[in-house]
Amino acid sequence: MKPTKSNIQTILFVGVAALMLAAPTISLAENSSAQDVTALSQSATKEDGRAVKRTRDGKVETYAEYASNEPYSLVWDESAGVRTAYVKWYTLPDYAILVQSSENGEELSRETIQQPNYNDIYAILPEARSLTILCDNGMQIAEVTLYSEGALLDDIHDWQAPLDKADLLVVSAHCDDELIFFGGTIPYYAGEQKLAVQVVYMANGDRARVDEALNGLWYAGVRNSPVILPLKDVYTETLRLALLNWDEQDATRLLVEQIRRFQPEVIVTHDLNGEYGHGAHMATATCMVNAVPQAADATAFPDSAAVYGAWQTQKLYLHLYPDNQITMDWNQPLEAFGGMTALEAANEAYHMHVSQLEYHSNVYADGDYSSSLYGLAYSAVGQDETKNDFFEHVDPARLSNYVAPTSSPTPAATATPNITPTSVQTAEMEEPMQANNVSLFLIAGGSAFVAAFSAAVAVVLLRKKKNK
Repeated sequence: MKPTKSNIQTILFVGVAALMLAAPTISLAENSSAQDVTALSQSATKEDGRAVKRTRDGKVETYAEYASNEPYSLVWDESAGVRTAYVKWYTLPDYAILVQSSENGEELSRETIQQPNYNDIYAILPEARSLTILCDNGMQIAEVTLYSEGALLDDIHDWQAPLDKADLLVVSAHCDDELIFFGGTIPYYAGEQKLAVQVVYMANGDRARVDEALNGLWYAGVRNSPVILPLKDVYTETLRLALLNWDEQDATRLLVEQIRRFQPEVIVTHDLNGEYGHGAHMATATCMVNAVPQAADATAFPDSAAVYGAWQTQKLYLHLYPDNQITMDWNQPLEAFGGMTALEAANEAYHMHVSQLEYHSNVYADGDYSSSLYGLAYSAVGQDETKNDFFEHVDPARLSNYVAPTSSPTPAATATPNITPTSVQTAEMEEPMQANNVSLFLIAGGSAFVAAFSAAVAVVLLRKKKNK
């Protein structure tokens, strides 16, 4: 007897259901977003309640201040499901101690953060019910946000500590100058070339601008936290006043220390004339010109030499420097930025400096302050020839992205066997694990389908039998 339309529909329905059951289950936890559960926590003591409120007002300009070894503590119950603490420091402590404890107060872990970043992510143990932060020298905390398990928001970045060894050191007077005046430098070398780029800011007077700088640097391809030197952010229009504000000797000492610490092959910094005449830009360039040779002299500033050793930088470029000029092409499309040019990527990064857009709307592409024009102010590897790359004449083996060539051994000559070839149909080999996974999936799915199909047929036949 021929199967009816109803019978066929039943069989197909059961078969499809079987295939769906046999398909691998996607873990919801892996694809869910972390939730802000800060409101499900409270300060461990009533006395600390007001201070804790300042760390959850959404403003990095406000902060809770704690004296030496005075703890900042939060507690929560199991339902909060805390898995991450996102801490924004108002000022960077020398180090921080994080203590996680259970519901009954038992200490589960004690971790010393040797180099806190301005914005730090700390993992929380599943069984932890409290977090305590303290520091011997006191601390200032701007924001603390607790998150449940899951993927963090895109604008929460897992910053790494400053580099141990940099290929390129970019020294900027303020947060945003590294993009406005140095254009595609960071997107090209950090984002596209994947070189180790360390950024150092000479001064900053606004915590909100630190967040803007972090967002811009992350977009441009930097993953290691920038360093902000403790110099006064004072506007002047002369080099003399700027050096008086900073103390030329102290500013030079700080730059020598950064060079020795990060051991860059190449340094890029400001125009000796301060671009549009900013004294801090002039002072940055002037002190850097003095710092490069002194960093290579172990007798100069011996304190940092004792810690890091002396370091010979290969090349120093100054923006707009008139001698030994090179022109960088920031208009080539970059694969790392989906085809955008380095200049376009720099503009995108700069527009994250929201507070500064009223002063400069875009990165300088050309003109008097062109971000493409630099001069070689110091070189240990000779003068540039092609004049389109900061790393010209720098030994590639000195760079972090260097891959040593491997020589393939010459195979020994063997006699060719006299065998008549047999035509064999072959298929392209898949990756072993991928092939195994696919095979297991097909076997499991096929088996389930056959079983369900057979069951469906049996049900239909049984109905037929009853209807006779």
